[in-house]
Amino acid sequence: VAEIQKKGIVLENFNAVFAGNIPSGAGMSSSAALENSVVFGLNSLFELGFSKKEMILISQNAEHNYAGVKCGIMDQYASMFGKKQSALLLDCRTIKSNTFKIDFKDYKLLLINTNVKHELSESAYNDRREVCEKVSRLLKINALRDATKADLDFIKSNISEEDYQKCLYIIQENERVHLFSKAIKDNNNAALGKYLYQSHNGLSKQYKVSCKELDFLVDSTKENPNILGARMMGGGFGGCTINLILKSEVKKFKKEISKLYQKEFNKECSIYSVKLSKGTRKV
Repeated sequence: VAEIQKKGIVLENFNAVFAGNIPSGAGMSSSAALENSVVFGLNSLFELGFSKKEMILISQNAEHNYAGVKCGIMDQYASMFGKKQSALLLDCRTIKSNTFKIDFKDYKLLLINTNVKHELSESAYNDRREVCEKVSRLLKINALRDATKADLDFIKSNISEEDYQKCLYIIQENERVHLFSKAIKDNNNAALGKYLYQSHNGLSKQYKVSCKELDFLVDSTKENPNILGARMMGGGFGGCTINLILKSEVKKFKKEISKLYQKEFNKECSIYSVKLSKGTRKV
């Protein structure tokens, strides 16, 4: 509401009720879903005439200025523009995407919530962003997406090893995103799983936004032939892992992983089946 008012728009009084079943702090972008639904509802109610792109920028500004998280546009974009049974290859510079229809065949996505939320996630996000921006300035580029590993190696002696690894992760992950989209086009689910594992390894060892609970859940899937890949999702330091698992083995795996997790951490994990569906809309 405050971000809409900043545009010089006077909103009349309104009543609002909201509910949701996205677990808070699970890395499933519950904040973006709420922001988008509110701005979408107000846009419709008061006929404000905002485009979907304008609405997600309002949502992002609410995150920056109210929640204090200097987030990118991915969560708000995915929540607003989501397509059924599809992945979006989002260019965060142009704020445009390509749609990739996914056929997981005999596999499905399963989320495991650690039920851990470390308060580190928001401050750590801002810290990682600062590192990326600092190194981009050193490289005299707009963002790390414009850099290669060779560029980064050229200034390696000017930055700490920790900052080098964080930035290397970003460069490698950008490459992986393109490889992932190619694997979707090729219907290569095995490759999708491989990239999920590589991505988690980078998030854990290089970018350092994982935690022992997330690492345990991902490591526990590696010897399971029915799971192609797994990685953490969301801001990190807790939240969920996403797993690509054989549909017929879900029931058995749920029991096994629940027991292992309970034994290791003396607490329960929660397990969710998900489907790729359409984004923010009037029901």
